[in-house]
Amino acid sequence: MANQVIARLKGDDYQHLYAWWLALELKMPQRMVRRVCIEDAEAGSMDDVTIEYEPETLKPSRFYQIKYHVDQRNQYSSDVLMARTRERSSLLQKFWRSWKLLRDSKPGPIELYLVSNWTWDRHDMFFTACVDENGGIKASFFEHKEHSEVHGNWLSHLDAGPDELREFAGCIRFKIGSTGADDLRDLVAERMCSLGLRPDEDALLLAVSIVREWIKASKKDMYLHDLDELVRKHDLLLPQGQEPCITVHLNTIVREKYELEPDYVIDWCDYFEGSAAAKGRQLQPQYDWNEHLLPELERLKCELGASTSMRLIRVRGKARLSAWFAFGHMFRDAAGYTLEVDQNGVLWRTSDRKADGFRVIVSDQGSNFDGEIIDGSGTTVAVGISVTGTIDDAVREHLHERSEEIAALLLLRPERELGRDCIRSTGDLVALADEAKDMVRAFVRRWRATKLLLYYFGPLSGACFLGHRFNAVCQEIQLMEDQQPSYSPSFMLR
Repeated sequence: MANQVIARLKGDDYQHLYAWWLALELKMPQRMVRRVCIEDAEAGSMDDVTIEYEPETLKPSRFYQIKYHVDQRNQYSSDVLMARTRERSSLLQKFWRSWKLLRDSKPGPIELYLVSNWTWDRHDMFFTACVDENGGIKASFFEHKEHSEVHGNWLSHLDAGPDELREFAGCIRFKIGSTGADDLRDLVAERMCSLGLRPDEDALLLAVSIVREWIKASKKDMYLHDLDELVRKHDLLLPQGQEPCITVHLNTIVREKYELEPDYVIDWCDYFEGSAAAKGRQLQPQYDWNEHLLPELERLKCELGASTSMRLIRVRGKARLSAWFAFGHMFRDAAGYTLEVDQNGVLWRTSDRKADGFRVIVSDQGSNFDGEIIDGSGTTVAVGISVTGTIDDAVREHLHERSEEIAALLLLRPERELGRDCIRSTGDLVALADEAKDMVRAFVRRWRATKLLLYYFGPLSGACFLGHRFNAVCQEIQLMEDQQPSYSPSFMLR
């Protein structure tokens, strides 16, 4: 009995730690996980963990059965999947009944995952010939005569029809033998570290206890705000300065020495005409924002995506506002990145909470939210955002010099006095970016625009935060660079 209790506890710990590993996907925006359910009462035998994605992803909901075995005296095979003891249902029958339950009760596609530290029997014909590299069942299981015996056994064992069995088999995923207890601890620690959470042994034990208490409290469903609250409550955040990160220096004006040594440098200083002290510096004629500068950002993003799972980027440098906006947009919130910017010696992060008392308003109180009518037609609109000072008249003047048809103009500003002290905290910046995004998106939809001309006057950190948040706003965002006294187009972001 004592050995059985030990095995049970180890199995629970493994299951809870695996559930925590899956739940951490809530903090990975690129995965677009909407909900995690632990011990899902509506999932039949596939009740250990449920992952539900945002509807627009069209991803199948995932249902997990997690089995941990203390020893390796047995292995999985087709026969083991169908084995029954003491007249109880086999594992395959449990999956079958769960699949029929979920198929009839859940909207959209589903996938059933068997996760276990047991391995496959290498002599089992079903495994060697019918399970693909992703753990799915190959079409050859149904099509080749040499598999007809196993295929027939499954049909008989499940009392299923051929078409129904094929549909069921298409939903099964075997994650067998790939994640032992030590491997799982390493995977969880790595994911926690990449998300800015403590990866130490105490933190892993805390994660197990968090899931256990979550189950005991019968809370089951977990959303991002629940996970964030648990992280704060149990002090799982890494102290600032200790998180794994990438450091990037972004220079277009002048090269300076910073306390943080860079992992990567984006140096565009020599691309611009004139001295660093000159205002309104333009690109030299042989260079182009979109053909030369933007591809460098794209290559950096591809390199980081291929070489590391870290999503915290500490970016430093003296650069034009367009460059900061483009950098923020390339490493945007929707892709799971957090950016840290030095604003006059204070470190501001895009992941911080937005300030409750900060509001963005339409600049001209006489205007409605439709904006100012310019041409009243066309698929291009313009937006000006004033923070450090007003750019309303300068934007209007520039638009009157245009050759392009502009439907309307929306002018935005914070609901407080403009100036260098308008933005007082990182929370103000997050609020500026969030509220401006919502207002600009509504404006774009109102005019059914496909192109947005964006003008901005404010701190460099604000340009970075705006770019970081401005996803799914418009098909094309044309950044307008202040050349003093007028504007010219810089990056075109899509």
